Amino acid sequence: MKQNTTATWLLLIGTFFWGVTFVVVKEAIAEINIYRFLAWRFTISTIGLAIFFLPSFRLVTWKMIRYGVFLGIILTIGYVTQTVGLIYTSASKAAFITGLSVVLVPLMMALVQRRSPSAMQWLATIMATIGVALLTLSSSIAINPGDIWVLACAVTFAVYILLVSKYSRIFAAIPFTVIQLVTVSLISALVATGIGEWRMPHGYIVWQAIIICSLFATSFMYAVQNHYQKFISEVKAVIIYSMEPLFAAVAAYFYLQEQITVRMICGGALILIGMLCSELQWENVVRKLQLIKK
Repeated sequence: MKQNTTATWLLLIGTFFWGVTFVVVKEAIAEINIYRFLAWRFTISTIGLAIFFLPSFRLVTWKMIRYGVFLGIILTIGYVTQTVGLIYTSASKAAFITGLSVVLVPLMMALVQRRSPSAMQWLATIMATIGVALLTLSSSIAINPGDIWVLACAVTFAVYILLVSKYSRIFAAIPFTVIQLVTVSLISALVATGIGEWRMPHGYIVWQAIIICSLFATSFMYAVQNHYQKFISEVKAVIIYSMEPLFAAVAAYFYLQEQITVRMICGGALILIGMLCSELQWENVVRKLQLIKK
């Protein structure tokens, strides 16, 4: 129970960092190529984790390297498809479509693992999905090529969440995370080099975004995710991650003076309620209601 609570809070903090990155990256990307940004972000995060947790690398095995590279490639695909999608679609639609991983994770569990979530988890998933829609979806729902790219991103992140739940029970979290981050940084650096963009970033706005993203949203969050996600269900994990648009909206309100609407507040409330529901067992709820009637 203690590990469950710790995992919940740490993943929430990490998701908050993910949300904040929307604000700082929005400004930085106007001044730096996306692949160069990703290359520096993941390179610095890799170095940071490697320096502070060097003793843990004695636990590295070839099997860990193999699966770490595999998850790193999946993570890279997720970031690339999301980035390409943002070229053709709005940020709000991209956030909502990415948030569909809330639905995709339990569906994949049911289809691939033959392990269907409970009725209460399904209810929590539906509520969280509606909450994400209220937070991010605009009046326009027309489908364009960018939406397809971002949908591929949602599927990729859903697969990543399921694989992290599986392999985090097998491998030591820090070296396993570093292997993934090294993979993303190498692929990003190769692409940046190929398009002539691999050079030192400059400017306060760019470096602010790189530092915040690399140390907090990447090093901290992926280390926490690869260690603590195993202590909670996949459904609860993805509902926690669905808080990202809410945290982004709050950060934008304070940092960019963007407006928070009643619809956004309702969306955030639904996600919170969904997260609480994911903690409940349907049978226990029915039993308590029966006791109240008596």
